[in-house]
Amino acid sequence: MVTFHYVEFKTYCHATEDPEKVESALENIAGEDIEIDYSKAEGYYGNRIIILESKIERNREMDAFFDKLPESAIETLLKTLERRIDERCNFFFRLDKEKAFLDELELSEGENTIKVRARVESYPSKKETAVEKMKEYLGKRTTED
Repeated sequence: MVTFHYVEFKTYCHATEDPEKVESALENIAGEDIEIDYSKAEGYYGNRIIILESKIERNREMDAFFDKLPESAIETLLKTLERRIDERCNFFFRLDKEKAFLDELELSEGENTIKVRARVESYPSKKETAVEKMKEYLGKRTTED
């Protein structure tokens, strides 16, 4: 069952952070074989910011990513699906960047995060259809019956 067109990841490496560690955190989440695009930005006070972005598009890789999420995260995502899916069928959440470096996946609402955007395959392309599809997809990843 195909559920996503793709899953995108985006994070920022601030001047006080080690770019290799931020890259490692991204690879721990998305897989070591990912291609990472880098762009530079400047902060409000002129500080250097590196933007790291990646995308996975193979079903096997996308399933592997969601399979890595702990059950507590899956349950939280299920409870908050309505507010995490937009009218274009994008599913959003954030993972803690420091925990990701330690190869642990934990949801976060803070700033030091890796942003995840999954484009839900939904026909017709409506939020309601995407929400139902995500309930089914995430529901298969919990032990609740």
